[in-house]
Formats: sequence, C-alpha cells, structure tokens
Amino acid sequence: MSLAIHRPSLVEQAAEALRQALQERTWIGRMPGERELSRQLNISRPTLRAALELLRAEGRLKVSPGRQRVIVKRAGGGAPLRLRTVGVLTPLPLQEIPPFALCWMDRLRELLAQAGLQLEIHSGRRWYSRRPEKDLAALTEQAPAGAWLLFMTNERMQRWFVESKLPAVLSGSGHPGIELPSVDFDYRAVCRHAAGQFLRRGHRRIVLLMQASDTAGDRESEAGFLEAFQTRAGAAANAIVAHHDGTPESIRQRLHGLLGVAAAPTAFLVARSMPALMTASELLRRGLHVPSDAAVIARDSDHFHEYFSPQLARYRADPEMHARRLSRILIHLIGEALHRSNRIRIMPKFFPGESLGEMRRSS
Repeated sequence: MSLAIHRPSLVEQAAEALRQALQERTWIGRMPGERELSRQLNISRPTLRAALELLRAEGRLKVSPGRQRVIVKRAGGGAPLRLRTVGVLTPLPLQEIPPFALCWMDRLRELLAQAGLQLEIHSGRRWYSRRPEKDLAALTEQAPAGAWLLFMTNERMQRWFVESKLPAVLSGSGHPGIELPSVDFDYRAVCRHAAGQFLRRGHRRIVLLMQASDTAGDRESEAGFLEAFQTRAGAAANAIVAHHDGTPESIRQRLHGLLGVAAAPTAFLVARSMPALMTASELLRRGLHVPSDAAVIARDSDHFHEYFSPQLARYRADPEMHARRLSRILIHLIGEALHRSNRIRIMPKFFPGESLGEMRRSS
C-alpha cells in the first residue's frame, strides 16, 4: 500500500482558487481576461486555461461566441454574498494626491475596516478621458466593488456610473442632472465669501486663479466668485477668472501675464493648496509686499501652509469630518439603505492669516 501524499498540481490549485472566487462573487457576469487572471494568480496562461477548462467541465463557466467566459449561476447556492470592497477612483498617482485628500483617504480606510470593508485605490487618467466608457467597463468588471468612491470626476464619468446603475459616491460635487450621493465643500459659498473679503478691504481688481477643469466644484467656485460682484460694493470692481494647466510653469506664466500690465490685479483667490503657495511665493519673488501690494486667499488648505510666511489666509477643512461623512454614506450604500440624492456640503472655517490686508496703494 502506498502511503504517498497526493500533492495537487498547479492546475488544481488554480482551479480551486477560481472556485473560491466564484463562490465569493469576486466577479459578476463574466470572468476577466486571461492576461488579468494569470497576473492575479501568478501563473502562466496555459496553466490558467487548463484550470478554466476544469471549471467549464463542472458547469461553472460557459464560453460565449466572443470567447468570453460567462459565469453560470448555480441553483441552490443561496443569496450571493455582498461585495465588501470600496473602490476609489483618482486620476492622480498617490505621490501627487494633495495631503488633505491623503489624510481623509487614510482615515476612511480605518473607518471602513471597522465595518468589515476594505478600501482599494485605482489611480489612472484613462478613466478620466473624454471617452472613458470602455475603460470604466473593463475596470468595474475585472475589479468589482460593493461601491465606488469617485474623486475629481468629470461629467462623463459621473453619467456613466448613473447609467450603469453601479453604487457610487462622489467625493466632490455632481454635475447638473447627476443623481449620485456626494460629499463636498460648499465652494460656491467659499468663493463668494472670499471675493467679499477682498472687496471690503478696498480691492477692485481681483483674480480667481484656478486650474482649467470640468469638475462641478470648480464650476461652482467660478459661479460663487462672480456672484460677489453683483452687489453695490462689487459693481465698480473688475473680476478676472484666469486658468492654468496645473503645472508650475503654467502658473508662473499666467501670473506673469496678469502682473505685467499697468493696472495689475491686487488680490488673488487661488484654488488648490499648491498653486496658492506658488502664487504667494511668486508675488514675493517679484518684489511685491503681501498683503499691502497684493493680497492672497487660498480656497483650499493643507498642513504645509503652516510653514509659509506670511501665513496664507485660507479655508480650513477637517479631513476627519470628510472621512466620516463619506464612510456613513458608503456603508449605507453597500447595505442598500441610501437614497441616491443624498448631497452633503461642508463649509470650511475661514482663517484670515497674514496675507489678507487693507488695500494701501491706489487701484
């Protein structure tokens, strides 16, 4: 009698891993492509094909005319397990995500873990293109999630998630007609308030400097900024909306053009924390005194602003609050207990800093 212990082959191990994944509803409807599956299992494609053939013979898969492997629903298996992953979409690699966003993402990961959920970040610009539908479909099929958290999204992405009926939450604002739950700052009110701060201090040539963007929050920023000039105090003022492409050189060139005229602006409201820092430093480099020659307000705030002198006037937000608001919505959404129209707007606290003062020279 042989006492040898049977060791399962690599094909059998791969087939068992696939069976477990199917039972846990890791994929819905169709299997990912062979390249993606072989990468996930760390096996060769011939080994993968042999494992998939075992599952097809067991009736777990069938091959469609397009050579895609369709998952066969099995009777008597009970209700499918709800996916316990929250997928985060961002166009930026981790090293380029603003510190404030990294803080709330890290805290969100902890809060979701307490509820038995895991956070999975997907970074890439292909999902933010003018035609992202094909890439979004591939991602959500190959890496399905119980809910999606969308960061810095454009209108086309938002509309795709609505039409696909995938559970999704916006860390940001929804475009008109987009009924997705969202958590964002009230940028319309922030920029209206900031412009009013400049006007009350005598500034009459005021710039909103921001990256060219089609995010709803940036559109709201521009609308709120311009609203401040509809009052009597702003009637004689000149409101300027100036765009850059997000690179340091583009910001520098835009400022050079704005400051290179006889009637140069005397006040700058700058969207996003790094461009605000660069604007203030560029003004100082050009020999202007902040705030008597030119005042600056940062629409957004990050911890490193504490180390810049003079301290920038800015709107401070709490990453803990942002993470908690998002976690509640995501947990409820995965539990299918949330109305899609849930919309939360947070008003950050205004910190006057040292870069905002009375206008001293003639404007």
